[in-house]
Amino acid sequence: MKSSICIFLLTLAMLLLQACSDDSSPDDQIRSLIDSGVQAAEGRSVDQLSALMHSNFIDQQGNNSQQLSRLLRAYFFRHKHIHLFTRIDSIEILAENQASISFYVAMASSVISDVDALSSLSARIYRFELQLVKQDDWLVRHASYAPANIGAFE
Repeated sequence: MKSSICIFLLTLAMLLLQACSDDSSPDDQIRSLIDSGVQAAEGRSVDQLSALMHSNFIDQQGNNSQQLSRLLRAYFFRHKHIHLFTRIDSIEILAENQASISFYVAMASSVISDVDALSSLSARIYRFELQLVKQDDWLVRHASYAPANIGAFE
């Protein structure tokens, strides 16, 4: 469970890196980053995901960005196929350089084509809450997560 969560956190971080190179609204930038992060996680790219973590990143388990990168490498080694399906619950811009995101992620070893496919897969579902800071780029400063159920996608 801890490895799955770490993978998604780094995926999200990847999305955040791309957000600041865009003239769109912060909300749009963060949504684009989520899409890009999902692609990076599904592509199993620890380096791309790690680049999006703030130097003082910490999650609810006390993992820093280096520990998270190690967990991701181990997870990617054990899982050759990673497919994610997301639903954003909220994006809150707290200040010009701070944001909070709440979203759900379903993780499976098979393609998750839509919400209906979730019921037939052995997907793990989590709710993530991330605190973002924007320096030159948006970065993930803090992450927390909890198991969720399929109802989150309905």
